[in-house]
Amino acid sequence: MSDLPTCTRLDIVHSELPPCCIRYHPLDQDTFVVGTYKLETGDLRHGSLEVYCTTNGKNPVRITSLATESAILDIKFNREGTRLVSAHSTGEIRVWNSEDPKQLHQLIKHQIFDEKTLITSVFFSEINHMTLLVTATSGEAGLFRLETGTWEPFDTCHDLECWSGEFGCLDPLTNVVFTGGDDAKLIAHDTRTREPIWTSTRNHNAGVVSVLTPRALWNTNKTQIWTGSYDDHIRALDIRMMGTQLYPAPPKTVLEENLGGGVWRLIPNPKKDGKVLACCMYDGARVLELTKDQSRPFEATKYFIGDHKSMCYGGDWSADGERIITCSFYDNVIQIWSP
Repeated sequence: MSDLPTCTRLDIVHSELPPCCIRYHPLDQDTFVVGTYKLETGDLRHGSLEVYCTTNGKNPVRITSLATESAILDIKFNREGTRLVSAHSTGEIRVWNSEDPKQLHQLIKHQIFDEKTLITSVFFSEINHMTLLVTATSGEAGLFRLETGTWEPFDTCHDLECWSGEFGCLDPLTNVVFTGGDDAKLIAHDTRTREPIWTSTRNHNAGVVSVLTPRALWNTNKTQIWTGSYDDHIRALDIRMMGTQLYPAPPKTVLEENLGGGVWRLIPNPKKDGKVLACCMYDGARVLELTKDQSRPFEATKYFIGDHKSMCYGGDWSADGERIITCSFYDNVIQIWSP
């Protein structure tokens, strides 16, 4: 249990099925969407997209529940909020029309892997908004082009499950994608050739499950990335050799800190204040703040767990940065916080 100051809980609600991922709707910060994942006997999985509405951030009410014959491991909105992409346990992604925040309509689904492969995460590129990064339990990752429906796998796979990744958003990382896997590897891929730039095998003591890269509204240090791992640590990695030039060799760990739980997701505040939400699996979540000290780039400032008695996998910020929402898996708990 952390000794950090705790956040104030605003409200709580229970989902119908175990919540695996959660996102505020970009067009309506009183609406959020939950992706659920239910494992039945015989390895049968199913799930749903649940839509909730709040009043001034409180009193969440479930208004829609769209059942899917496969479980959902991740959901992401595009920047405009007009499309939602869901990652499924049957090797497919689905694209939903989300122009009406309170109604989701499935537009198309794309079968990328075989039906026994779970898609673990999806990410929209901030540079090309029709390009997705997709990762899978087969260890594979690659780019999916929504405009053409084409799949471009990276040349190098992880030895075990590939859990997460992220696009480089700013120069000199705009042609780089990072992926993390259960093999404790962090791989940098060149998006132009889909070949590996480097593979890190020494920075993490367990699986790499989250990656955060610099972007316009977060972190001015363009050659430093953050990672989260099953080993409970968040790390800041320097990927320079000297100056600002990239070096085709594994990065150097600048700082690592034990957050008390597996660092499953790292989500920056949409407001430009340097804060990051860390979902720490079996020990709730943290608010981290970006500091000006490059030797110690982040500081944990707030802690919250409340009624999260199981794995805290999902979380998000409201568009104004004034609320945080988190969910925990086995107890079906969704909580809204004031950070």
